[in-house]
Amino acid sequence: MARTHARRPDNATLRIETTHSSGVRVGEMVFVGGQVDIGEGGRVLHPGDLPAQTEVAVDSVESVLGELGADIEDVAKLVVFYVSGGEVDEAALLARLRRRFRGEPPPACMAVPLPALAYPGMMVEIECIAMRGSDGSRLPRRAANPASHWPWPFSHGIRCGEMLFAGAQSPLDREGRLRAPGEVVEQARINIANIAEVMAGLGASLDDVCRFNTFYVGYGTAEDWKQAARVRGNAFERPGVCGTGVPVPALFPAGLTIRQEATGMLGLDGRTLPRTPSLPEGHWDWPIPVKAQQGVRIGNMIMIGGQVSADAHARAVHPDDLAAQTRTTMDFVQRVVEDLGATMDDVVKVNAFYKDVAGATPERLHANLAVRSGRFSKPGPASTGVPLRALGLEGIEIEIEAYAMLEE
Repeated sequence: MARTHARRPDNATLRIETTHSSGVRVGEMVFVGGQVDIGEGGRVLHPGDLPAQTEVAVDSVESVLGELGADIEDVAKLVVFYVSGGEVDEAALLARLRRRFRGEPPPACMAVPLPALAYPGMMVEIECIAMRGSDGSRLPRRAANPASHWPWPFSHGIRCGEMLFAGAQSPLDREGRLRAPGEVVEQARINIANIAEVMAGLGASLDDVCRFNTFYVGYGTAEDWKQAARVRGNAFERPGVCGTGVPVPALFPAGLTIRQEATGMLGLDGRTLPRTPSLPEGHWDWPIPVKAQQGVRIGNMIMIGGQVSADAHARAVHPDDLAAQTRTTMDFVQRVVEDLGATMDDVVKVNAFYKDVAGATPERLHANLAVRSGRFSKPGPASTGVPLRALGLEGIEIEIEAYAMLEE
């Protein structure tokens, strides 16, 4: 599987030099990092204009895909981080976005509202995973939209080759009405049942889920994290999944407390694929016991769950020191990568969620980006950096997740 990289356009640059690529392709898999509305030197082109920025971000996604031999119709999984204090009609935003993603069936999608993004005036950041045949052919895909699920402009689930993607799952009924308003534990149970239905529609089960990501309404305390952690953490039998769970101030619609997505893999013959879990001895650990792994490997694919600068008792190491925590967290990422038989040169995608209480403070992005970018040789992995008001545990400044792929 040949590895190719898409560079960042000369007229769309950050304010610091990095090793990261705009996108990376290995075989059929194409990973596109967060695309935003910026020009030379990180200048936001349409400050505060969500519709205009959305168009520019999708244009950038298309450009990166084209450089990697794919196009917008190959996108299987889409993530949209957008700025909203509750005033943005998320349904309208996604409906408008859907018109740009022309493939049928459409990709799975996760949408995450946030108080701010990395630079002042920035309103949206879009990343994706696409799949295109190594010979250039379009790969067939299958959608799962269970009858019990609500109307959604994107697919609730997509299967393409061995890959399974369940988009944003929320505790809604088939008419889109919110169930168990404000009750995070019950909403988490409903979400997991929804994911199980989506997986069944793709010919799979929860046993085939490898990565499970959660965005929940919280304020950066272990108690917030624990409320639904047992539900989501113990929904899968060992060898379990890896994942990331981060708090956000609010979700759409009002009363929604938790939104979850899943990525899985299933053999083309319908058989569950063997996986190698990673839970290194002496690694950091969660506040309560959960059936989760730090990373998993399935064939040539490696998924690394959210890593943080903590000890075996979930206590922050280098509390409130972003640069030091980024170094420690990248050490943990490297440890899991190597435990699963790969190196940092095999990493294709990095997502960093970092604390920025003030919001839209470029210096906070640069402080962690310089450290994590420095762990890779050029051309490095694709990257997305997302500021949050708080992370999942007290004293934690950054959480980093990743994908790596081995070449045959």
